[in-house]
Amino acid sequence: MKEFVIKNLKKLNLNILEGVDIKSPKALLIHVHGVGSHFQEVYKCEDSLEHKDLLFKSSDIKSFAVELHGHGKSEGLRCSIDRFDDLVDDLYCLITYLKDNNYANLPIFIIAESMGGAVAIRYNIKYHFETQIKGYILLSPLCGIDDRLKPNPISICILMFLSHYIPTYKALSTTNKMKTDIHNKEYLELKDACKFSYHDKMRLNTARECYYISLWINEYGHLFNAPLFLLHGLSDTITNPEQSINFYNKVPNKIKDIYLPENKDHSLLIKENSNDTHPSVVLNKISDWINKLLID
Repeated sequence: MKEFVIKNLKKLNLNILEGVDIKSPKALLIHVHGVGSHFQEVYKCEDSLEHKDLLFKSSDIKSFAVELHGHGKSEGLRCSIDRFDDLVDDLYCLITYLKDNNYANLPIFIIAESMGGAVAIRYNIKYHFETQIKGYILLSPLCGIDDRLKPNPISICILMFLSHYIPTYKALSTTNKMKTDIHNKEYLELKDACKFSYHDKMRLNTARECYYISLWINEYGHLFNAPLFLLHGLSDTITNPEQSINFYNKVPNKIKDIYLPENKDHSLLIKENSNDTHPSVVLNKISDWINKLLID
């Protein structure tokens, strides 16, 4: 895959990954990752950007991926989010860049996972009339944080207060707790060894912004209005599947679908073991959904 750099609205370099060349692409697919993650190669599986790129290439769909500031090879303090809309604007910068450079007339789809799902939801509500998006695919989106990841209510109030005075302080063990949701030990070992993955405690500003955006989506998610395919494992212990279902039910657009596999965790594209075929099932469902919208 190729990589290049664009500037975000704060003049930080954003690392962009570009899929294989397609002579006449019929659509673009933009990938958005979750908190502390990136799109560098870690583990060869259905979750890798290269694997997804080759799959969608077979349908003449060209992939681009943005490593949000503070993540991957992009500039910025590691996994530090001062304002959630800054992430939304990173996505906006990529989309406007593509529209200004040879892709103005192609339909665009956004596929976003976990925190990236909240970025995509907020993006639709903020920029819907400026940059039309053909459809959104949200995997385990951050519509709500699982209660097991939250401190008690008193601690939340104290941490929210402190986040405005020592915003980048690494305070929460959320990063380690998130690992317990993934059962593939080989993947976890490779992820831990990857220098682009964030391994430290969660910063106060990042925890605050993720918490606040989940509350915002609960209140204003009904303003999201675009074709939607939402996928969420019902055994997810990181983002709350019930909140995703609530968000989905409020979306007024009639072109929407939902997939809620039982006994599946947060990372729907990571195999639990060598015999696990579910990630392929998930990708095929996504591919079918996109292609159906391109035909209709």
